[in-house]
Amino acid sequence: MVAEAITASNWSAFAMPISILMVSCVFVVLYILFVRGVQLELDGESVRASYVALGSFNRDELAVAIIQVLQFGGFLIRSDVINNVGLTGNKDLKGVNDATIACAAALLCFVVPSVKRPSEALLTWHHTQQHVPWGVLILMGGGGALAKGFQTSLLTKYIGQKLAAATSMGRLNLTFFLTTLVCLVTEVTSNTATANVMLPILAAVSLEVLMHPLALLLPATVACSFAFMLPVATPPNLIVFGTGRLNIKDFLKAGIILNILASVLGSLLVYLMAGAVFGVDDAFPKWACQDKTCRWVAYPGSINGVQVASQACALVKTKGLCRLVDGSILNYTSLSAR
Repeated sequence: MVAEAITASNWSAFAMPISILMVSCVFVVLYILFVRGVQLELDGESVRASYVALGSFNRDELAVAIIQVLQFGGFLIRSDVINNVGLTGNKDLKGVNDATIACAAALLCFVVPSVKRPSEALLTWHHTQQHVPWGVLILMGGGGALAKGFQTSLLTKYIGQKLAAATSMGRLNLTFFLTTLVCLVTEVTSNTATANVMLPILAAVSLEVLMHPLALLLPATVACSFAFMLPVATPPNLIVFGTGRLNIKDFLKAGIILNILASVLGSLLVYLMAGAVFGVDDAFPKWACQDKTCRWVAYPGSINGVQVASQACALVKTKGLCRLVDGSILNYTSLSAR
């Protein structure tokens, strides 16, 4: 459901300031702790030799670069071209999403012939088998399977109901709470597994209290990347740790400071950008009201001080009844429902 609200363009607008802030924090902390006062003697000849060894920019590299530009452009304009212009003749073509564009770009690499190797394409299956990080794919798939198990067993809904009371603390405090919580959780589990488990739970919380889902999902999603303290927290940490040049003490030395900065400064910027880009202070949106859990009813009322003509109504156990954000129980069959 979130895919209808988030596109590559508005996600970039939301995440770019956060990325710039955190990269700046990482640079300053690492410079002060490890780089300041260190002098390195670089051999100019070895640098030039490495540069020459790269060779000139060939046609194969140009073709891959063009495919990458087309892919990035597709991410940015996909929703406008399909949903608004109706290029395919179907303005509601839900089957085409960002994953479709990524797969199309990969397929082009298998189809476009190589100039350097005339009998082969830019990308061969043999090369793919040798170099694709299959472990990462299995990790992501395992996290997805775990999340599906949570949902099928209704554990996600149960935990969501228990955590629903936490949403009464106000959005700023809630953003800080979620960012800090996920920061700690993602240090002992991979960020992929953390996201796959936490996000369905928070989606259930948003439905339970009829709060804008992105108000909960965005802080948690961003915080999954705030994995600075331990090697197990994220694959890049593990790769660096595997070189043997760093130990756990080095990770903790910088990671504790970065996690504190991420929890405070990151939370504040997520709070500001989520409201500015996605309007998370608004009422529970229609796109988040799914048929299995919610009905969109023509029932006027006041939500967050704003008068609305229709609103979301969460389904309850009794058939035909649903619950509004103010707790009122309605018979949605007598109203205009989606």
